[in-house]
Amino acid sequence: MKVLVTEAIGERGIEILSQAGQVDVKLGLNGPALAEAIAEYSVLVVRSATQVTADIIACADNLKIVGRCGVGVDNIDVEAATKRGILVVNSPAGNTLAAAEHTISLMFSLARHIPDAVASMRAGKWDRKTYVGTELHDKVLGVVGFGKIGVEVARRALGLDMKVLAFDPQMNTQRAQGVGVEVVTDLDDLLRQVDYVTFHLPLNKFTKGLLSGERIELMKPSAYVINCARGGIVDEAALAEALGRGRLAGAAIDVWEHEPPFDKNPRSPLMDAPRVIPTPHLGASTAEAQENVATDVAQQVQTALRGEPVHGAVNLPQLEAEEHRRLKPYMALAEQLGRFLAQLSEGDKIIGIEMTYLGRLQHEPTAPLSRAVLRGLLDTFIDDRTINYVNVPSVVAEQGIQVAEVRSAEVTTYPAVLRVALTTSQYKHIAEGACFGADPRVVSLDGYNFNIMPYGHLLVWWNHDHPGVIGKVGTLLGDHQVNIAGMQLGRDNWGGNAVSIVSIDGAVSDELLAAIMAIPGMVDVRRVDFGNGDHLAMPVPMVPVGPTAGE
Repeated sequence: MKVLVTEAIGERGIEILSQAGQVDVKLGLNGPALAEAIAEYSVLVVRSATQVTADIIACADNLKIVGRCGVGVDNIDVEAATKRGILVVNSPAGNTLAAAEHTISLMFSLARHIPDAVASMRAGKWDRKTYVGTELHDKVLGVVGFGKIGVEVARRALGLDMKVLAFDPQMNTQRAQGVGVEVVTDLDDLLRQVDYVTFHLPLNKFTKGLLSGERIELMKPSAYVINCARGGIVDEAALAEALGRGRLAGAAIDVWEHEPPFDKNPRSPLMDAPRVIPTPHLGASTAEAQENVATDVAQQVQTALRGEPVHGAVNLPQLEAEEHRRLKPYMALAEQLGRFLAQLSEGDKIIGIEMTYLGRLQHEPTAPLSRAVLRGLLDTFIDDRTINYVNVPSVVAEQGIQVAEVRSAEVTTYPAVLRVALTTSQYKHIAEGACFGADPRVVSLDGYNFNIMPYGHLLVWWNHDHPGVIGKVGTLLGDHQVNIAGMQLGRDNWGGNAVSIVSIDGAVSDELLAAIMAIPGMVDVRRVDFGNGDHLAMPVPMVPVGPTAGE
């Protein structure tokens, strides 16, 4: 396996990645050069400068994981990666303290005019009157985006005896109140009150231009703006115009809409605006943070390659380590149920699938289990692309299959039951599964009770309950040298309808299947090949912790 690293990361991260395979460090690789090189690599590790676009991903024939050493993933086309089944991981906590401390340092610099005072001294001036500052004590700080970084900024500001207001549409209000901040539900209301406002949000269609010219007009003329989150959240032209006419007291900007905000990129108007402290995206630039994020992402890559849960995956559902331990047998069960039903409906157009979680499963996080069912289903009949836990929802959507999840308090025979109903153009089959310890079992099919281990080869048929059907099937199997390992039967009443599931030691040929179907009274017959279960050792994990509010 080969790993490509395109930006400088901590040496410890390189050491850990080297344990997984060959590591090539090619700093600055981007654009067409990256597209040309990426095909041979299984893992790509980047920071913020490398643009992992849809065009790059389209060339990444062997890519399994993209690791982002940092928090934001706006330089990665996550949607394109997801469609290709590529896992995207980041480091949600590695640079938290560095970014929070940089925010506080910029706030101090604004309050005491430190950069200008330093420049004045170096010019040979002793100008104390011009650089009279203000104290942070008792000032109001607005924190917009109350994720990990926003929380740490708030804690430090509270230690300075500032009053802290917090706004985040996804905020955990109880958590915020526990930190000691005042929760504000309207951003405009927050902006009217603050002496300083700092942003800690990801950049997306909802946050782009969040601090607009109209919102700047709501702020006090003595207020300051700080942005250490993502360029584009603050309207740079509007902020520069406001500073130029004295509408605000100042701003400190660490992130830019175009980086760098000059040279080959359009020059940001903030570079020429008064009372601006510009820094070159230094929020995560501490020795500790660089080592932390590199180590964190490298360890996640190793963990992901083992098929174990990772905490920083971006495009997979949330599952904690203890939840993973509890649900691991049910992941295998869920995938085998999907595989089972897909083969019972082979050749029919699949219209919809419904997954019902009963017993203890109704209280568990079910998104990973649903993905497991869908992976087993699609992996059975789609053979021209990789189907895994990352891309299976998008593939299901492409196929036009309707998916439903239900949690039910219905009384069950077993402590935890997964019921899967598959509707096709011809049939509707319903299978239920449970786990006996760590062993998955199919315990029901179409309302008939069974106890089937979902491995190896099965023959399943539906027939009118007439004498001699089972004997004729057995004779045909024997004539074709197919050994019966076990048999289970179910029927609704004498002379009615019956279902039989036979475990066999080999595959059933098309010729044999046709002969069985020709037996008088036979309604339908299907063969199921579960294999030996090797497909259950997934090459990418399906159980990471999902994104938090804010950045």
